[in-house]
Amino acid sequence: MSRRVGTDLRPLTTVVTAGLVGWFGVTVLSQHPQQVFDRFRRFDVSGLLIGNWRFFAPEPAQHDFHILHRVLHTDGEQSRWSETVEIPRRCWRQVVWFPERRQDKAIFDICADLIVHLGQPGVDVTDTPAYEVLRDIVEAAVRETHPMRTPKGFQFVIARSTGYDESQKPEYLLVSPFVPLEGNADD
Repeated sequence: MSRRVGTDLRPLTTVVTAGLVGWFGVTVLSQHPQQVFDRFRRFDVSGLLIGNWRFFAPEPAQHDFHILHRVLHTDGEQSRWSETVEIPRRCWRQVVWFPERRQDKAIFDICADLIVHLGQPGVDVTDTPAYEVLRDIVEAAVRETHPMRTPKGFQFVIARSTGYDESQKPEYLLVSPFVPLEGNADD
């Protein structure tokens, strides 16, 4: 007959298991869109124990921003508007792996910040950091598409659309002033 060495761990295992199951249940309930379930969070003073991984934001985005640009060539000819950064079409791979979404989100945030500045009296949008970042993104795209002969400059526009609903026309929110480029053939 063998004897047990040490103490019986069944009560401790039961308590730990019950605690983990309870924690999991509270975390799952806290993800519900109804704010009534957020009351569990007040017990988490650190804000780290009960995660907030809701599938949808409290006010989900209902539109997409599009950045279009055109260039002025050294011969004085102006190009047509073209999309600077295209929004990728969705595919099944993106359910698991979608690194391109980071760029989309960054451009969305930059445009949203610019829109806030458009409504403020006395603010020159072209002096804001968001405008400067967006201008640099467009400039990089222009230089990439014209590697041999740099154009005289470019202009860009921010358009807002309803995404995949093509029944509504896009709304043009900001047209930049002409941005001259250094390093073109006339320099």
